[in-house]
Amino acid sequence: MTQEASELDQDAMKVFQEVWSSSICQALKQISGEDFEVRVVDSIPISGSDESAGVWVRFSASAGMAGEIGFFVSEPDALLLSGLLTGQAPERSAEPAGDFREAVAEVFRQFVGAASTALKSKAKGEFELAFSGFEPPSWKAAFGCCLEVRGPKGRLIQVSLIADQGLVKSAIATLAPSEISPSASEPGKVTASPAPAVQGKENIGLLLDIELEAALRFGEREMLLREILDLNSGSVIELNRRVDEPVELLVCGKVVAKGDVVVLDGNYALRVTQVGSAADRMSTLRI
Repeated sequence: MTQEASELDQDAMKVFQEVWSSSICQALKQISGEDFEVRVVDSIPISGSDESAGVWVRFSASAGMAGEIGFFVSEPDALLLSGLLTGQAPERSAEPAGDFREAVAEVFRQFVGAASTALKSKAKGEFELAFSGFEPPSWKAAFGCCLEVRGPKGRLIQVSLIADQGLVKSAIATLAPSEISPSASEPGKVTASPAPAVQGKENIGLLLDIELEAALRFGEREMLLREILDLNSGSVIELNRRVDEPVELLVCGKVVAKGDVVVLDGNYALRVTQVGSAADRMSTLRI
């Protein structure tokens, strides 16, 4: 932690730090299907004015908290993160192909989505984080740390996290000390928490490789047979969903998540913003 943050409420900021560590593990496991662990390095993070080659990804907080948070990864580590998202495994010495920052930003959106869900349960009211750009922060870091992310095959990625004074004050005001989770057996080391057990699904591992049909639903409406028969090229069908409402992810005809439609490598994709617990999703699918 920075010297300035050390003068603030350490208990609340420890909760804040642990939430991000756990969320990164959780998101990377969802992306790659592999287990990761995060070790917190208690050191002053990179500053916004640093000239090192790498990628900055910034988010602005609103609702229950207010302020900005920034993440920095070196260019080689950014390539590794983008490779995890696209299913490729580039070497650290590889040259960047195109604007790979978009893929890196998508990975951090996954981190933010997992962290937002956890912080909503702790903050007073709603909590939102919105992507605000790739530019280095112009504000002074009031809190920061370096997170060492270690995955299979000994891959190590370092992520620097910094937060401005506004976000630090909001975190202290909304994260109660009693919320602190018990310390891990090894200080500063966080691993992904196991998913909650689903009653009656002790052998769920036997089903995890079954392929299920997934689809996105932008909206729906009832139509008369006459209207369907009258359809021709150029016909417009109005749906019951506004353009600013999230689309639904259906698996086997059941809604399991909601989110925003994005474009990834020329294909449509869904950035999940709302998803139930694993137990709820299993109950919905009735596997």
